[in-house]
Amino acid sequence: MRSAEYRQLSLMIALFQSFRNRLLRKAPTGRPLNGRASEERPESPEDRPRIGIAFSSGGAKGLAHIGVIQVLEENGIEIDAIAGASMGAYIGSLWAAGYTGKQLEELATEMKDRKDLLRLADPVFPPRQGFLRGYKVKAHLARSLGNVTFADLPKPLWVVATNLITLERKIFHEGCVATAVHASAAIPGVCVPVEIDGEHYSDGGISDPLPIGVLRNEAKVDHVIGVSTLPTPEDLVNCRVDYFKEDPPKHGLHRLGRILNRELNFFAKGNMIDILRSAAYGSQTRLAHHVGKQADVLLRAVLCEGRWHDYAGYEKYIQLGRAIAEEQLPAIKELTAAKVVA
Repeated sequence: MRSAEYRQLSLMIALFQSFRNRLLRKAPTGRPLNGRASEERPESPEDRPRIGIAFSSGGAKGLAHIGVIQVLEENGIEIDAIAGASMGAYIGSLWAAGYTGKQLEELATEMKDRKDLLRLADPVFPPRQGFLRGYKVKAHLARSLGNVTFADLPKPLWVVATNLITLERKIFHEGCVATAVHASAAIPGVCVPVEIDGEHYSDGGISDPLPIGVLRNEAKVDHVIGVSTLPTPEDLVNCRVDYFKEDPPKHGLHRLGRILNRELNFFAKGNMIDILRSAAYGSQTRLAHHVGKQADVLLRAVLCEGRWHDYAGYEKYIQLGRAIAEEQLPAIKELTAAKVVA
């Protein structure tokens, strides 16, 4: 082959490889990016600080995180690292995998009524360690994520769970994302603890309901935005949600149905699960309130009404998240203005 032809062929091969590499680096919209190693993630530009965001626990009220994500995307706010506990881990994992705020809202509509929620129930009998296994919830997440690992994610993600033997915080940043989120969202008393590598894990909200410190220590970001759907101790006093107060019966059959529900349904208002949840809620709110002070910007998307499994109310929670994010948008934009000098 003549030297001129050889140079031309070499140039064509180099151009093809360059084009292929650009395609591989481009994160797809609405689905996880498979096969992308963590070391291939691009670093933040030197002229702007690295921003991390921590999503709190909070059950269905954690859907407010979606509204925050939508506002960030609409205003071009780049996030370099994500950490989450429980519901915050669930939503954070999907966003880290490439789903947009709009697509996350579409996923939320899949839980628009009680029948949809019941389809994800996988009861355990006898309920020795919990009433639900949580495998269906994990499968529901895996349907969106696939078998993606932390190393495959376009955005770095840290998921927090609680080791039930040591009662210490466990930070997941390697392995299967869906498995880590399953552990992080395993509500004590409701879900059976999740076994991973011989250890048993439960709700990340127990040990770290708002993982701001994880981002500072592990992700090495310059600034942290905290998003908390957990009320402060003052909010708890003002809300005064009475789980034992019942509304007056509408008629005889309604009264009979309510009596049977109260006596037989452990998830009914004022029964065992509500008591367990409210007890855990109290400790989580105080811990989140203390940790929230470490955020550079704290978004508090708190709503008194609604229960932890009120997924049918997704619209009001998402709108609340949007409203809080828009209110704090000037402060968020200020974080991105200048690079922190060590």
